[in-house]
Amino acid sequence: MMIFAHRGYSAKYPENTLTAFKSALPFVDGIELDVHLSKDGRLMVIHDETVDRTTNGTGWVKDMTIHELRQLRIKGYERIPTLEEVFALIKRNDATLNVELKTDQYAYPGIERLALEAVDEFQLTARVVFSSFNRETLIRIRDISPTARLAVLTQEGDSDIVSFAETIRAEAIHAQAAFVGSTAWEEMGRTTMQTRLYTINNVQDVPEVPVAAIMTDEVERFAKQVYNNPVFI
Repeated sequence: MMIFAHRGYSAKYPENTLTAFKSALPFVDGIELDVHLSKDGRLMVIHDETVDRTTNGTGWVKDMTIHELRQLRIKGYERIPTLEEVFALIKRNDATLNVELKTDQYAYPGIERLALEAVDEFQLTARVVFSSFNRETLIRIRDISPTARLAVLTQEGDSDIVSFAETIRAEAIHAQAAFVGSTAWEEMGRTTMQTRLYTINNVQDVPEVPVAAIMTDEVERFAKQVYNNPVFI
């Protein structure tokens, strides 16, 4: 079972920052992060559509230029990173990167092509998995790239989630723990797709049935518990 750092080592460091990502790498197999598009078309790593919760600023990411966004501070010292900065960090090791394109509230026209171009620039096609709640985003990625790695995001599983995932040739479904045991979960048994669960912060919450990966904020504590437990080896 693989361990992904949810927004980096976010239990200890500010989420979706280079410090959080770098600090997680010794303990995990992969990193999960979120991407929005700035007003001037830059790929910015931040979870929310606005900067209000995580920075000292206010406003919508889509209405701010990269220069304006980089003036903001997270917890007093961190800046909002670009996706390219994270790629440069990841390039130096062998971690997998799950890039969630946050297009479920605002479509960000062109974000799919820009993200794919960044992956190509850093030669990370084999190590980047794109996920989204927005099905149109996943369809557009597949239309552009027949080789891109895709995962469908859901909560507890929509009735047609498996058939859609098969249509776009997704490698996995990313879901909450309640997905396990659902009708969609049972339907996945006839496919080769993986199940990756978010956000699991207690080992006791990992289902007894095998899953391919979990995403957690508590990367260090969780990794030690999992890797020292023969059930998960």
